[in-house]
Amino acid sequence: MSESQSGRSSKMSRREMLRLTALTGLGLVAAQCAAPATQAPQATEAPAATEAPAAEAPPAEKVSIRLMVMDYDENMKPDTQAVVDAFNASQDGIEATLDVVSWGQGHEVLVTQISGGQPPDLSNVSAQWQGEWEGIDEVMPLGDLLPEEFLANFVPSGLKAFTNKDGQLMGMPYFLDPRAMYYRKDLFEEAGLAAPKTWEDVIAAGQALHSPPDMIGTGLTFSRKSDDMDYWWYAWFGVNGADADLSIWTEDGHSRYNTPEAIQATQYLVDLVQEYQITNTDFATAGRDEELQPLFYAGKLAMLQTGSWFPTLIANNAPDMPYGIEMPPVSEEGLTPATGFWPDSVIMFKQTKHPEAAAELLMFMFSAENRLAFAKQRGVIPERIDVGADPAYAVSDVEKFFVQSLETAHNVYATPWPATFYQTGTEAETLVGRALAGEITAEEAMVQAAEFADKTNGL
Repeated sequence: MSESQSGRSSKMSRREMLRLTALTGLGLVAAQCAAPATQAPQATEAPAATEAPAAEAPPAEKVSIRLMVMDYDENMKPDTQAVVDAFNASQDGIEATLDVVSWGQGHEVLVTQISGGQPPDLSNVSAQWQGEWEGIDEVMPLGDLLPEEFLANFVPSGLKAFTNKDGQLMGMPYFLDPRAMYYRKDLFEEAGLAAPKTWEDVIAAGQALHSPPDMIGTGLTFSRKSDDMDYWWYAWFGVNGADADLSIWTEDGHSRYNTPEAIQATQYLVDLVQEYQITNTDFATAGRDEELQPLFYAGKLAMLQTGSWFPTLIANNAPDMPYGIEMPPVSEEGLTPATGFWPDSVIMFKQTKHPEAAAELLMFMFSAENRLAFAKQRGVIPERIDVGADPAYAVSDVEKFFVQSLETAHNVYATPWPATFYQTGTEAETLVGRALAGEITAEEAMVQAAEFADKTNGL
């Protein structure tokens, strides 16, 4: 699927915030040892044939592999270089090199290299990019290259996010970002309000606290300035709960946008805007990272659903602000809350000449030690079970909350139609935005979204 410039900008928005607020950490540094050189003996006369020394076997030539990474923050290059250096020092048969590019340039760089027959052996990518290149058979399945005992260390939902419909693991989860509802705990307590666990709670709190311009009840955006359809997805999770099928696709590939659950999710959003009037009025243009998150830590937004990176932003921008965290609210009591993530992965390109060597680097990168360092450096949620439980990582209730939330997290990018996912998601978000603006009904928006998706996908 070709990702448009606006799509890349929306992904950049989150990562740019990480760049500005990432936790500083030290990568793994390996001591490099070299064998001392020996001086060649000076021959004085030709030795007798019976005295000729045995010829030494030439040293085995190292296998060369290349890793490319997109930069989440300014420390990405030195941190990753330290891991590559440690890998090279840990064995004698493989020499890994590192390329670092920006997220804004990464897609174009990789497309050029794939087309030229020279992609890196490994690269971290967005799930959209992975789907795009799976669609043209450029991604190497990993199941036969990674031992079962190694994969057993990972959160099942993280692996499932990158397992295709044929059961093949196509990428390793590299950046998981489960979502949650953040709310002003002090304001809720002062007003005697229940934590926003259900839609009814959200509406009641919004009605009690919404007093623009000083305080907005809850934040929404359908401007394509955040991750694909994220504020619709939160409502979709709320309608269905964790025990239901959270996919927006049927088994035969048809869109589920026109189902009663999808229409109900959209109607809830329409009601927040039109009936209850407890949201920001600039939902058609506001950016999650640019406007809504700063509005929250400026003390002018009572509730906001966003990602697991947000506690770092609050700590940096409003360290004294009391706030609470809940799972995305459910439509009614009794449903098990669910969440989702818009993940990144590390993939192996099928053009690699050394898949076994690349797999060795991949396993080294995903060791418990290296993933603990990455989680602390980036402030992200570990995909390894042991790292998530490590006291060196899970030092607060916030981190423990997000690790636990992965148990019901759904990969939003899971689709049988990776080549058209961005196109159909963009159309759906535009239609939902029109429904919120009162131009069409919630049902009309979702019926049209389903028709567009099915037609685009040849159904």
